[in-house]
Amino acid sequence: MTSDGFAGSITAALFLKRFVKNAAAWAHFDVFAWTPVEKPHAPVGGEAQAIRALYHLIRHRYAMR
Repeated sequence: MTSDGFAGSITAALFLKRFVKNAAAWAHFDVFAWTPVEKPHAPVGGEAQAIRALYHLIRHRYAMR
């Protein structure tokens, strides 16, 4: 466990495993990202690159035609 307030992807997956009973197959996508210090390409704070990429992938693959 980290001391910075972030639980981590393993903790999140174990939480879901404990409370998701008798469900169909499922997947946990840990898409949250955090930039702790400002960089030329990113301000401090949350990042949504993985979320945007996943959205576009799903939209492209499963869009109604």
